[in-house]
Amino acid sequence: MARTEAHDRQPLAERPPGHVEDASIEQLARAAARTDDVAVRRQLFGWRELVSTAIPLALVAFFARNVDWGQALATLRTSDPAYVIAALGIYYLSFPVRAIRWARLLRESGYRIRGSELLRILMLGWFVNCLVPAKLGDLYRSYLVKQKFGISLSRTVGVVVAERLLDLFVVFGLLVVDGYIAFGRTVLPDLNVLYATGAGLGVLILVGLWVIYAVAPRLARFFPHEVRRIGGLFREGVLHSLRALPVAGPMTVLVWFFEAARLLFVLSALGLYLPPSQIIFVAVASSLLTTVPLTPAGFGLVEIAMVYVLTAGFGLQQNQAIAVAVLDRAVSVFSVIIVGGVVYLRTQRSERIGGGW
Repeated sequence: MARTEAHDRQPLAERPPGHVEDASIEQLARAAARTDDVAVRRQLFGWRELVSTAIPLALVAFFARNVDWGQALATLRTSDPAYVIAALGIYYLSFPVRAIRWARLLRESGYRIRGSELLRILMLGWFVNCLVPAKLGDLYRSYLVKQKFGISLSRTVGVVVAERLLDLFVVFGLLVVDGYIAFGRTVLPDLNVLYATGAGLGVLILVGLWVIYAVAPRLARFFPHEVRRIGGLFREGVLHSLRALPVAGPMTVLVWFFEAARLLFVLSALGLYLPPSQIIFVAVASSLLTTVPLTPAGFGLVEIAMVYVLTAGFGLQQNQAIAVAVLDRAVSVFSVIIVGGVVYLRTQRSERIGGGW
């Protein structure tokens, strides 16, 4: 029955007889699913997982060699549990907003799916992103949408790409505006790398959209029919989703308001204060570094950058900055591993019993 309902959600154009998904993307999606299984069973000992763990550990060890961890831990012990709970609450409020936004983007491709139906899948994708590098969680949640609703994986990946593009546009915009407010015309030399990274991503996004919109259709005739069809679905997933910008844009800004509010509560838990512009800058700069696919959730890179900005840029003591970084990542990453793990185990149990999703 569930299979029939999912089948009926599809437009007729999406149900060609003998549909064959692109082999490479199916292989990647199956790999993401296997990675999820392996992660839950605590068997992340493949070479990719080993490298993605070794890189951040080496970075943290190098930059933390002169850190007074006793002071940092003492600062952490002073944290107010009420504010920590508030940070968790405001952070998890962003997930329903993300799910509703994702549903709105999918609607532009002709699929009427409620945000509540996507919330669990979104949580599982975040869970995988916190465990493995290369944003495999985004591919994995696209794969789960295909399994549950029968939507073409190529189109679903295109919608997720559009979602990430919206995030990057808003993050880069906030980074530039709040960076100017927070620092004026004096920018720390080491932060030029951050701005260059953001500018480079912005240029790549614009070039990528131009290629998808203008170049890809002209090159399509040189490829076999099935490749053209798959490429067309991906292109439609990206471009059709952007038509939801009047609704999805404000929702994206709201998501990043929740991100900044989380950091505000983390600072308050430690008895610290920063102006709103500085809080927003730290929040979006940290999130920008999570897009670097070398480590899970940017582990190592984000913490180092956060401590540097808070100390060299905004005058916090080293022990205070380290406490902020550790507590913020506990809220935004380690809690997702716990909550996502519970969601994963409950999903697996439901499937074993036969209840499905």
